[in-house]
Amino acid sequence: MTPWNFAIDLKEVVLDFAYLSLFLVLGTILRRYVPFFRKFLIPNNILAGFAALIFGPQILGAIWRAIGLPGMAVVPLDTGRLGIYVYHLLALTFITMGLRKEKQKSGKDPYSKAMACILSYMTQATIGLLITFALIYTIKPDLFPGIGVLLTMGFGMGPGLAYSIGHGWEQYGFMGGGQVGLTFAAIGYLFAFFGGIGLIRMGIRKNKLSTIKSLDEVSHDVRTGIIHLEHDEKRSAGKLTMAHEAIDSMSFQLAVIGLVYLATYWVTRLLAGLLPPDLANTLWSFHFIVGILLSLGTRSFLDKIGKSYMLDEGLMMRINGVAIDYLVVAAIAAISIPILQHYWLSILLISVVGGLGTVGVLYWVSYRAYSDYPFERFVSVFGEMTGTINSSLTLIRVMDPHFKTKIAEDSILGSAITIGLALPMLFMMNIPTMFFSGDLMRGWWITLGILLAYTLVLFVIWRLTGAFKFKKQLD
Repeated sequence: MTPWNFAIDLKEVVLDFAYLSLFLVLGTILRRYVPFFRKFLIPNNILAGFAALIFGPQILGAIWRAIGLPGMAVVPLDTGRLGIYVYHLLALTFITMGLRKEKQKSGKDPYSKAMACILSYMTQATIGLLITFALIYTIKPDLFPGIGVLLTMGFGMGPGLAYSIGHGWEQYGFMGGGQVGLTFAAIGYLFAFFGGIGLIRMGIRKNKLSTIKSLDEVSHDVRTGIIHLEHDEKRSAGKLTMAHEAIDSMSFQLAVIGLVYLATYWVTRLLAGLLPPDLANTLWSFHFIVGILLSLGTRSFLDKIGKSYMLDEGLMMRINGVAIDYLVVAAIAAISIPILQHYWLSILLISVVGGLGTVGVLYWVSYRAYSDYPFERFVSVFGEMTGTINSSLTLIRVMDPHFKTKIAEDSILGSAITIGLALPMLFMMNIPTMFFSGDLMRGWWITLGILLAYTLVLFVIWRLTGAFKFKKQLD
């Protein structure tokens, strides 16, 4: 069954939105008034997600049942419904990115950032698969091999993708694959912020940071998450592109996004109708790729006919931010405790070793690829490869409070390049289920070899362009 066939009552959708909104407000309060969360700059959406998980039926509800109070009220969030929201919000985030802005020129550092991300993906996939193979050949012969590459998707590619792909693999015997992907993503966020701030502290202590000398330089607004400025001093969230008497500008942006998503549904449905059932279900897991391709095509078409002025980058960014916030809350709240208990050893080993491997590879690469600020760029890529681009931007703002460097700009441009380079990897990671469903282990060994070969080719090209040196460039 695909997420499009999941039956949801409209009342449940409205109430779920209200509950997720409640927890976002609670997360904002926690970030503002709890010193521990301010210290590590934990985003409101992550706090909201864990609060929703705790106060939901799986934890607080289980406590009430254990002490004989089954009638006590808990927040009635269903993991199945939340997973569906994550699935759709994932596509919306990709569509808004595609519609947002015309292509920009990129130099060496954005390309190096993209290649650092690819190497990180490969490191995570290799570590995840090798640990999984070791467990299958020893104490867990029934473990689904693909759990290893869900580390890459949960850590490096985000909760929406991790859920979508993991859920698609459930038809091949991966029990709770979607929830496993969400669990990896939640652990990745902990790496991004606790690990990221820890790396920044180490960089300050060892004099590796040139942008700041103390965390005391982090502004009060960044720490609390609330901008304390007068109305006239606050930054604009976007610009009006429509006459308000005709249609609200935000309504038009949402309408364009909705139109592209409708086209995404119909194109995916058309393509799925041409495929066998198993491959069709896999295609539905990749509907976000169809979405971003259609959004890029729509933006390119509007640019060519001179009508792209109707879209506003600021408003698109706001819509993208809203989608990400609700996606993260729903993703963490959708984690299944029974599934986590079932896979806890595999998830723990893969996450810890994969996280440490990510740190090592990115540190090594950063001092051999970037032309300036290697440590700051290392931390920023680490934040993205364990969380999201928003995690990276948060850490960049800590290190570069006034954005005096090009690190943030290069990070955003590099992320756009990364998407293009990573799409073939997503296809490769699905080779076992698409072509080796009768012998998944053989398929995953072949996939590991293909992934290594693809990464090696990109690495050689990177080296030949002169953007990467084996000798350490900067200290």
